[in-house]
Amino acid sequence: MLVVESFASAMPVGFAKRCTFACLALGLFAALTWVPLVGASAKAAAPPRTLFGTLDTSISTVGTENRAGLSVAMFELDWASIEPHMGVFSESYIAALGHTLWKFRAEGMRVTLGLGLEDPPSWVYSLPDSSYVNQFGQVSREADMVFSEPVRQAAESYLKHVFAALPLRDVWAVRLTSGGDDEMLYPPGGTFWAFENSALTGHDLPPTVARDPYPSWRPGKPGLTPAQINRWVNWYVRGLDDVTSWQMHVLSGLGFTGYYQLVTPGSGTRPDVLSQVEHMNLPNDGTTGVGAVWDRYYSMLPDKTKVVAYVSSVGDKSGDDDSCQAGDDGVPLTSPEMDTWSATRWISRVAAANGMLVAGENAGYQMPSDLDSHYMDRSSTGMMADAIRQATSCHFQVFYWAHDIDLWDGTIPFSLYLHYIAADR
Repeated sequence: MLVVESFASAMPVGFAKRCTFACLALGLFAALTWVPLVGASAKAAAPPRTLFGTLDTSISTVGTENRAGLSVAMFELDWASIEPHMGVFSESYIAALGHTLWKFRAEGMRVTLGLGLEDPPSWVYSLPDSSYVNQFGQVSREADMVFSEPVRQAAESYLKHVFAALPLRDVWAVRLTSGGDDEMLYPPGGTFWAFENSALTGHDLPPTVARDPYPSWRPGKPGLTPAQINRWVNWYVRGLDDVTSWQMHVLSGLGFTGYYQLVTPGSGTRPDVLSQVEHMNLPNDGTTGVGAVWDRYYSMLPDKTKVVAYVSSVGDKSGDDDSCQAGDDGVPLTSPEMDTWSATRWISRVAAANGMLVAGENAGYQMPSDLDSHYMDRSSTGMMADAIRQATSCHFQVFYWAHDIDLWDGTIPFSLYLHYIAADR
């Protein structure tokens, strides 16, 4: 199974495209709120209704979207633009972000925040162990927030400044990624990224992260038993859990009390496939190498309070975009039956096993490009129809269309988004 890296939603608000033509005045359905539908003979409340919004919501169209029934807006910070030099912050850029936040709230929107850690300023790369290193000694272009305590300290200083400058404590949700990537992943490339000095020796390693249990071993090579490789995989995936927990700890310390959306794309490596590759000395692949072992990632997360399992590849044609079914929660996570399920259905099952809410977004236009025809298909078998059907059948807390600008620039019409939302209610 291959991970579909489904979007790159880190476009800063200041750089986002704006709507350049008159916006449609549409009101095809009532405001979407969480109202349990309980009939006279019902024995239990139905799941809450799915909320709908967009990614990289534009300030120019947010009012129209809210009046049409959308209720969640998302915007992204940008570390490089906010702190171009260590300890030097662009107050004008922060003020522009504050205006966007005010506009979203004035329109009555719940606000989801992207932290912008995946866009670090260039000075971050001068910090110790600032980049990931794979088993071949290759250095990534992503900032390492899993194994570098100096990078984490720099990011924490940035977050403290932004939360002091902007009223972010009461945003509705925050999107959490691995920091260096715009999803909860190690760098791509089919290799494993845990061989920098900090991971191997413990020097400059965050205090909550254990050093490599087998520092002389490299994936793809003999020398460990399958049980030992399994232990190494747990250590590797637990690094993503730790960077998740660290962000939650920092944000809660800054007063944030909302939801944490953990951005996890694709199906990842499922249990039976993982067992097979562990018996093959863990050869290079595009899923385990990025840490996408989602059943383990979610189960090993220490604190699941207000945590949302977030599918960032809804409608990606995996599993024929199948819907969640009433009996899904009775299927064991180790069942090979799930290998035929879509990423959306699979992560929804993982979320249920861990007592979590589930949410998500579709694969964005040209992210990847081989799904573009599916993205632009306006029929009942296109991505928009499939994604909304999956979101509602899996009882998403919220679904976001990726991306807002594509609903207004002629790529796919906003009215169609409303149509399929109404059709699946």
